[in-house]
Amino acid sequence: MKMLFRLILIMVLAFSSLKAHSAVMKNYEIKKIIAQQVLNTYKNYTDAELSVEVVTLPFKDLELPNGNISFKIESYGNNKFMPRTLEKVTVYANDKFIKTFNAPIVVKAWENVLVASSPIKIGQQITPNVVVVKKTEISNILEYPLRATALKKDMMAKKFFREGEIIDKRFVKLKPEVVRNAKVTVLFNVNNLTITTEAIALSDGTLGDSICLMNKYYNKIYTGKVISENKVLVQI
Repeated sequence: MKMLFRLILIMVLAFSSLKAHSAVMKNYEIKKIIAQQVLNTYKNYTDAELSVEVVTLPFKDLELPNGNISFKIESYGNNKFMPRTLEKVTVYANDKFIKTFNAPIVVKAWENVLVASSPIKIGQQITPNVVVVKKTEISNILEYPLRATALKKDMMAKKFFREGEIIDKRFVKLKPEVVRNAKVTVLFNVNNLTITTEAIALSDGTLGDSICLMNKYYNKIYTGKVISENKVLVQI
């Protein structure tokens, strides 16, 4: 009986010693660390204001050895902004691998963008009279909302925008720098020498577009790149 008591006592002492050399991290503490690392990464993808939520973890608390604890976060989102994604989390203690697990993440982005202040009909001009700049969540359409600087250009709605709807550039037609059948200035770049002439644009073109031009004097068609309003560069 005494032998059994001594064995139990030794096991208890050993377990207590093991506990003395370990630490417990709470669920919310780990979530905070993961969220901050994800936030730092996502700041590389956008200038928008961001928030990160770690939805859940596969444990309540995590018992770890005492020492330097670090977390490595790897994204399954192909290094781009994803409003919902799964992050691979690897835990190290004193640079030694402890465990790995997946953590579902929700990222939200807010930015000052153009929002319809009243209904905008198809074909209607988009002006300061029908839009307002408003801080809005744009997480699911990050690349497409128009900012206030877009009001410097002539814009027309390609769809009906209801009041309060974000102005999505996919559904807005910008006035082209070059209009079909307009007379344009053509710059021919030949061996670092620039020659200027006039031609007729055969299609609309915005900045950076390649369009065809008709030079009636020489009865020739050229292809050039729109570089500014009514100016096209032709490389020869």
